[in-house]
Amino acid sequence: MNNTHLNDPLTVALTRFKAVNAIEEQVRNGILLAQALREASLCPWPDETGRCYAVRTLEDWWYGYQKSGFSALEPERRSDRGSFRVIDTDTGRWLIEQVCQYPKIQVKVLYEHWKQDGKALPPLRSVYRYLKRQGYDGKTLAAGRLETGPTKAFAAPHVNELWMVDFSPGPRIRTDDGKALSTQLCVIIDDCSRLIPFAAYYPKGNTEAFLDTLKESVLRRGLPLKLYTDQGKPFVCQHAHVVCANMGIRLLHAKPYHAWSKGKVERLIQTIQRGFESTLRIEGNQAKSLEALNQKLSIWIQTTYHQRVHSSTGLTPEARYHQDLPQIRKLDLDPFGVDHLFYTRKERTVRKDGTVRIDKKLYEVDLSLRALRVELRFDPFTLSRIEVYHREVFVCLARSVNLQLNSETGGSQSYEERG
Repeated sequence: MNNTHLNDPLTVALTRFKAVNAIEEQVRNGILLAQALREASLCPWPDETGRCYAVRTLEDWWYGYQKSGFSALEPERRSDRGSFRVIDTDTGRWLIEQVCQYPKIQVKVLYEHWKQDGKALPPLRSVYRYLKRQGYDGKTLAAGRLETGPTKAFAAPHVNELWMVDFSPGPRIRTDDGKALSTQLCVIIDDCSRLIPFAAYYPKGNTEAFLDTLKESVLRRGLPLKLYTDQGKPFVCQHAHVVCANMGIRLLHAKPYHAWSKGKVERLIQTIQRGFESTLRIEGNQAKSLEALNQKLSIWIQTTYHQRVHSSTGLTPEARYHQDLPQIRKLDLDPFGVDHLFYTRKERTVRKDGTVRIDKKLYEVDLSLRALRVELRFDPFTLSRIEVYHREVFVCLARSVNLQLNSETGGSQSYEERG
């Protein structure tokens, strides 16, 4: 009989039951118990490839079965089962402390290091068995044994209660002139409906790309209550927090190395990679520019992803979104007004020559503001429009200093006169 199966208590008990059952059948047919036991001892159990049992052994099983039933046929468990005779309590506690302190290092490597330090150790095989029994083997640690934080799956009850955002490397584009362009995907997902408010590819995964994705998302799908991100640089800067605060959005960050807490957006990225990006390798379906790539992505989201029933909600993302449509917060601003929500604010003192400095570049303001403290409001990524406020009142737009024009006029003309 296979020794592996013999280690299973139920398999052992079933084998013994077959022998006892054969003895019981002979006794019912009028054969004496002693004779039935002798005949049973000559038979291999459970079949011709099995083993034979002694008469005394069969007799013990017989009477045990008659008294206590099937459970009496199970082998007795060792009194020290689960304990390790070569590993005492203190050594076991020390082993667990060590693997918890260095979870990324293989036990075999740690074991060799301990031996070099002169530590008295049990055999390596015993260490492996002990750690596995206690739930601290390498496989269990890799699966998140030491992780802390939320342990239960969750879902926001309403649409736009929680959004999640993340970056992921996108496909490389080969342009018509033969240049290769790397891309970064920025995607936002609504936790409740699994709808994608907006997603796009950008040349770089930076704060500018993140805020552009957020702007397009709120214009299309309204305002979320909370936005959940990792600890990436694009998400933790002060400007990102200010923008979210301007719109009444609470910006939350996952703990470092807790990517699993953003599992839904991570899973969405995998879906995009397998369902959309993989099709770009098909002949004739390649994108030759960033604009073409984003257009293809938008079509895929609207015609495929948003129209597919999601297993967790039982509805398509679009249908689940529309169920809560009356409760969704909308921005009562035109696109130009929304731009102001994404402006940063910097205070400057206007110099005697009527200029202020932003990122080492000079800008002119109205000369009437000389020596006054003003507030500059602008998009930090484009600097295309710089609004100048004094005591919360709009005064003028700042513009780049034209040194040549100033040399021609001698700096005598006012801001308005030079138009």
